[in-house]
Amino acid sequence: MELEIIAHRGYSAIAPENTMAAFYAAIQHQADSIEFDVQLSADGVPVIIHDATLDRTTNGTGKVIETTLKQLKELDAGSWFNPVFAKEKIPTFQELLSSIKSAKTQNLPNLKKLIYAEVKQADFWATTNIEKFLKIIIEKKSETQCIVACFNHNFLEKVRKYHPTIKLGYLVASVEEYTEKLPKAAADGNAMMLSQYNILLNYPCLVQDTINMGVEVGVWTVDKQEEFQQLTNLGIQRIVTNSLINRLAQVKI
Repeated sequence: MELEIIAHRGYSAIAPENTMAAFYAAIQHQADSIEFDVQLSADGVPVIIHDATLDRTTNGTGKVIETTLKQLKELDAGSWFNPVFAKEKIPTFQELLSSIKSAKTQNLPNLKKLIYAEVKQADFWATTNIEKFLKIIIEKKSETQCIVACFNHNFLEKVRKYHPTIKLGYLVASVEEYTEKLPKAAADGNAMMLSQYNILLNYPCLVQDTINMGVEVGVWTVDKQEEFQQLTNLGIQRIVTNSLINRLAQVKI
C-alpha cells in the first residue's frame, strides 16, 4: 500500500485539536485520513474531545461524562489554542461524519482514505451506547471508511459482536501490549495494530511478525522527519502526525 498520512486530532499543529477547524485544515493540507477521540456526554451522545475533563481544551471545567450535550455546546473549544478560534465548539461524532460527507459544500476535497475514531473512557460505554455509536456510522454510510480504535480490547470485542465487518484498531503503548493484542487482531481477521511508534523502532522484528500474521500496522504520533524515515524504511505505511502533514504530503508528490 502507499503511504497514508493521518492527521492526529485533525491538523492539531495549526488549529485546536478535535475541532472542525482542525479537521478542515487537515483536509486542506492533503492529509489522507483523520484521527480523533470520542467519548460520551452525560446524556450519552458521542462527542469529539480527548481529555476526560474539560479544563485543558475548553473554557469549562469538570468531567465530560458528567456534562450534558447542551452544556458542552455552550463551551469555547478554540480560544485556549488561539483567540481567532474562539467560535470553535466541541463537535458531536454525528456532526463530524456529516461534515466529512459534505466536504464538497465547504469547497474542500474529500478525504482520500480513512476516519480513525479512538474511543475514550470505554468503561462508561453501555451496550446501548455502543449500538447507537455504530448506528451513526451505518446511517452515514461510513462502515468502510471508519476504523473504531481503542486501548480496551474488551470494548473492541463488543463492537465486533454488534458489527461483523467494521475494521477495528488495537491501540498499544508498550511491547507487552503489542505482543498480547497482535494475536487478537489476527484472530479477528479485520483489525489492525495502532502502535506507539517507538515500540517498532526498538523492536523492528514486530513489523515483520505483524505482516506475517496478515495484520496491517500504523504508528502514532510521529513529528520528526528522521523518525518518519526510519519507520517507512521498516515498511510502515500508516503514519499519525500532528505537524508533518505538509512535508509528508510532499514526499508523495
